[in-house]
Formats: sequence, structure tokens, C-alpha cells
Amino acid sequence: MTTQATQFTLETVDGSGIVLGQSFLTLDGNGDPAIAYLSGPATEASVIVARRQNGQWTLDNTGGRGTPDNTRVSLGFDSGNVPHIAYRDGSTDNGIFGTKTNGEWSFEEIPTQGGLLARGVADVSMQIEPNLHDPPFADTPTVGYRDAFQGDSVAVARKVGTSWQISGVDGSSATRNGLSLAFDSSAGLALAYFQGIDNGAPAIPQPLKLAREVPSDVTDTSPPTFATQAIDPNFTSAGGVSKARGLFARELVAYADVRPGTVHAWVNEGTGEPPTLEVVAQGNGAAGPRRPSAAGSPRQILFVAYLDGGQVMLARRADNGTWTSQPVAAGGGWPSLAFGKDGTAHLTYGTGNLMYARAAIAP
Repeated sequence: MTTQATQFTLETVDGSGIVLGQSFLTLDGNGDPAIAYLSGPATEASVIVARRQNGQWTLDNTGGRGTPDNTRVSLGFDSGNVPHIAYRDGSTDNGIFGTKTNGEWSFEEIPTQGGLLARGVADVSMQIEPNLHDPPFADTPTVGYRDAFQGDSVAVARKVGTSWQISGVDGSSATRNGLSLAFDSSAGLALAYFQGIDNGAPAIPQPLKLAREVPSDVTDTSPPTFATQAIDPNFTSAGGVSKARGLFARELVAYADVRPGTVHAWVNEGTGEPPTLEVVAQGNGAAGPRRPSAAGSPRQILFVAYLDGGQVMLARRADNGTWTSQPVAAGGGWPSLAFGKDGTAHLTYGTGNLMYARAAIAP
């Protein structure tokens, strides 16, 4: 179902016409939007951070070089409002973590399970652990990725102080089709990802899986361990995944397939009832990627932004589990959705340029 309920204000962030997409939007410590994205030729894609302050956008070329793949460039802010980015390097395929201090960006490689032997990664997804006065991990950068050293297995690297801790999460995969790491409002860590299984079938099964950090004592400084489960075990044609950040009790994973082009949602209400598998938007017959981005409002209303035939769409979930969609603007290029504490929806997307939209969402 499509509605015309909410009017968005649109702004051009980067009008260069060479924005590659893969945009990732988050809010800084002041509640202002910030966007990490790639710009330029695909072989020399610059990692840019755009920030909106006092009503004006500024573009900061970090000096990093990314690569188009199946995961957005990640951006997060710590409790000191310091920006951090993570992405796959366009030259080496190594995972790169960057921080801006004193006006300058500094970078380091994200270690893998291969130690010094191999650092090839894919599907990099980072978030800063919320500062909830939970030593020693509060405010730590936490990165999920696929580790080429272990057959594209899923791993998590957590930077505690100046050292990285590495945790193996899941075994090798026959595909690279996206991974999304997110903390909930209580700093619970989870990753949603596809795990391809090459069983000799014409189409490799790609179940959607969820890995949750196993709770431990707050003084335990050892690398976290994870419990994994298949939450959509029958999935076969993965085309993008996004786990909503910062939710309380509820969980939302939005994902899409590449052949029928259906946008799906896995929803856990947190009430003890079994999670549900829902259709956010019917298939578009593989007429372009859907690029879902999941988010929840301060009132815990669930939303998914996605693409539909040259339109950026916003879908909203009703309490009965049905989804209604409305068009936001013409465009494509990896929409990314986040909500402010005041309930404002912030959305970025591409048209060749980088665009930004915002609207107050009614309860």
C-alpha cells in the first residue's frame, strides 16, 4: 500500500554529479546529520564525510580510498563527538579504520584472524558502542566484517584502548552479500548477514542469519563470543541487509532479494512471541536494487527506506504487522535512514549527486 502522508524537505549535499552511492547517515552528538559516502571514479573512490551544522553542509575529503561493494561506508561518533569511519580499502582490500582528531584524519588497518599474514576483508560495518558507563567497552569502535583469511567467515574487531580484539562469529561463506552490525539502546551487539552455502545446487542457498553477543560480566575484558541462528533459513537470492540501530526491546532487520526484488523484514517484538517474517514491498521483478535501510523512531515505530524504480520510498509498520509505503523523492544510490530524538526522520540518497531529506514523522 502506498500513501502520501509525509512531506520531506530536500537538500543537495554534494552536487558534483560523481557520487557513487553507498551513503551512510548517522547523527552526531548534537543531533546534526552526518553522511559518509564515496565519490569519484570507482577505481579511485574518495571517502567523504559530509556534516550539516548551523544549516550548512561541509564536505570533508578524508583522504581514504574506498571500493564499491555490498556494504555502506560506516560512520560513527563517540561521546566526545569525535568522528570515526570504517570501510574496505580500494587498493588493498584491507579493512580501514579512521579517526579525525585536531582537524586531521589518521588511519590504521583493522586486523583479522590472520594477524599479520592476511587482512583482506569485505562487508565492513562499524558502530561506536554507546557510552553507558559500562567499562571497559563503552565508546569503543566495533567493526563487523567478512574475513578472507578464513574463507569469508564473519568476524568482529573491537578496539579497546589502543588494542584490537578479534572474535570469530561464524564460519566460511560461499557468497558476499552484505552484513550489518548494530547496537541496541542497551549496548547489546548483534550482526545480521547472509551465509552462503555451496551445496552444489544451481542457486546457492543464502540464509539470513543473526549473531548476538553472549552477555558476560561487565568486568570481563576478553573478546566477546556470539550465538548465531538462521532467522530466514530458506532465503536464496540475497541482495542487501540492514539491522536497525538503537532500538529498545524490538529488533528489525530489513533485507531484499535480487531476483523477485522483494523487500523483507524480520521483526522481533521482544514480547516473548516468535519473530515474524514480513513483506515490506512486493517484488519489482529485479528492476534495479532495493537497498533497504532499517530504522526505528523514538516511539519504537519501525521504518524501512528502499528504492523502487527510480523512487526513494519510506515504509512504515503498523502494529498489526502490515507495511505502508510513500514516495520521498526521485533517486537511487543507497538510501540511509536515521531518526533524531525529536522524531525527525533523516534520509540520504543519491541521484549522481548526494541528497538529504528530512521530515517530522507523526506518531
